Amino acid sequence: MKKLAFICVSLIFNFQLSIFNSACAQWFTGMSQKTGLALCFHLTDSAVSLYSPMQSADPIPVSSWSLEGNRLTIECNRIGLKINLTRRDNTFVGNWKQSILKEDITFFPTDTLFQMRRPQTPQPPYRFDEETVTADYTDSQGNPVHLEGTLTYPKGSGKYPTIVLVSGSGQQNRDEEIMQHRPFLVLADYLASHGIAVLRYDDRSMGASTGEVEKADTRLFAEDAEAMFNALKDNPHVDSKHLGIGGHSEGGAIAPMVAAGNKNVKFVVMLAGQGCTGLDVLLQQNEAIFRANGVGEHLLSIRQNCMRELFNLPAGSSQKEYKAVIARHTDGLTKEQIDSIGLGRGTAAAMKQQMDSRWMQTFLTLDPAEYLPKVSCPVLALNGSKDCQVLAEPNLQRIKSLCPQTEIRLLPGLNHLFQHCTSGAPGEYMLIEETFAPEAMKALADWILKQ
Repeated sequence: MKKLAFICVSLIFNFQLSIFNSACAQWFTGMSQKTGLALCFHLTDSAVSLYSPMQSADPIPVSSWSLEGNRLTIECNRIGLKINLTRRDNTFVGNWKQSILKEDITFFPTDTLFQMRRPQTPQPPYRFDEETVTADYTDSQGNPVHLEGTLTYPKGSGKYPTIVLVSGSGQQNRDEEIMQHRPFLVLADYLASHGIAVLRYDDRSMGASTGEVEKADTRLFAEDAEAMFNALKDNPHVDSKHLGIGGHSEGGAIAPMVAAGNKNVKFVVMLAGQGCTGLDVLLQQNEAIFRANGVGEHLLSIRQNCMRELFNLPAGSSQKEYKAVIARHTDGLTKEQIDSIGLGRGTAAAMKQQMDSRWMQTFLTLDPAEYLPKVSCPVLALNGSKDCQVLAEPNLQRIKSLCPQTEIRLLPGLNHLFQHCTSGAPGEYMLIEETFAPEAMKALADWILKQ
């Protein structure tokens, strides 16, 4: 997919340029969720220049373009590309089409041609020491699993308070790397400089780790996390009396799942972890993301009602049944309206494929009420106020109600990845230079050292 001639938008990735609030911006950048590539255009009264900067510094030849009112159209016949956009405040939203591919996209104002800049990523020589940690075991499905990670600790000898970090949904490497952001490495560097050791590991099938993934779900990934936690039991750099587990997003659910059954866990950290059921999290996420992208309340309501019905279809439902649900809810809408709420052509097939997975079937019914009340150690739950994927208020409040000893912290202006942001929409992630907000790392370090 990444070898296509260009491409544009993003839904769960992150990078930044400097976003600024000038409605007169000339540079605009979007990201492609399907390909992970940036697309930029430079707009003046008399010309449009188009770039795929992650592939080439040369512009893509524009065959024709027009700007009529708030509507911008760009065509590149050489690569079969057409872009249709509408200006909304200081962004452009719409879609691109190239051959059989079509994708929604949001272009955000930037101050220059996009470059991948990750200033927080630590560079050698590091201010910490590290060693490899492995775990080999057979999971509850009978699959052999080999896990490998890196234990980072302050330079010198000694035993340190330690946290095992668990990544979010989707298979990721030990740095939880997303579009050249390496949040777990950034965290490990920061925490080591404050006297805290960190174990981060490759998810099964990623990096140096192996194991069955196709039939894996959140509960199975919790077994992996516990195996890595147990691997630190006798490590000479780890203070086992101050050994905890934490995670981001799905990892923020896995951490308390492990703690609920393992009394050796001395503290838990939930970074944008869920407090509501999986079904509620998905519905909250859908509404927040589309609202952040400028969709009005009437169309939002239609999408929410449709998604609720789709999520509640029995496993194994046919694609025809998915199409019927979507057709019923979108009856009477224009093609543009249908596309604006992500229910256009191809949605039924994509939804069926996603819904038939074991991971999704488990996640929809996952309820923190099953495990959070069983956690007896101290818990810290952090969320960004602009998180559109795990909404802060409903999830933090339910975590607190299920696990009263939890210290909940709402961090203003941060998104799901704990970056400072504008709207919190996932389309911004890649446009953000910052990997992890300093105040979030400080809150985490201060709390761990307090335990």
